[in-house]
Parts: sequence; C-alpha cells; structure tokens
Amino acid sequence: MGIQEERLLALRAELTERVNKIDKDFHSRETSSKFSEQVTGGQNDDVLHNLKNEAQFELEQIEHALVRLRAGEYGVCEKCGADIAEARLTAVPYATHCRQCAA
Repeated sequence: MGIQEERLLALRAELTERVNKIDKDFHSRETSSKFSEQVTGGQNDDVLHNLKNEAQFELEQIEHALVRLRAGEYGVCEKCGADIAEARLTAVPYATHCRQCAA
C-alpha cells in the first residue's frame, strides 16, 4: 500500500467517524419545551446537517480517488490528462483536475 492510499484511507476513516458522531448527536439530543431552546436547537441541527453533508461529499470524493488510484489513474487530470502537481495532491488528496483545469 502506497503513501497516497494510506492517506486517503486515513481521511476516509476520519470522515466516517465524523459522520457517525454527527448522527449520534442528532439522535441523542433532547427536545426542550422552551421556544428559545427549540430555536437554538434548530439552528444547531442546521449546522450539524451542513457539516454532515460536507463530510459525506468529501467521502464520495475520497472513494472516487481510491478507485482512480487502484486503476492507475490517480494524480492524472481527468480533463487534460496532465499530471496533477504533488503540492496540489498534498493539499487536496482527492483532486481530479490539475490547477489549470480546475480554474
């Protein structure tokens, strides 16, 4: 297993844990009878929902990167076929486009 695959798998595990914690927070929250607490709770739910959506989107990107890695296509721009810079892959390990095509 290469370093990129290890990194992607570690990110996948971290994000999966984050999604599970958010789900747990949703299900373990008590509902208050006070209106002000319900409003705050609703706002918190919105934030948790957005965080979960972002984590799930990132998980999908990581899964796609793992498929590309196993197919020997990881690090190659899907649009132009050029190599994606190592610095870009370090910053965004699931990048599918080189910097020029992503712009």
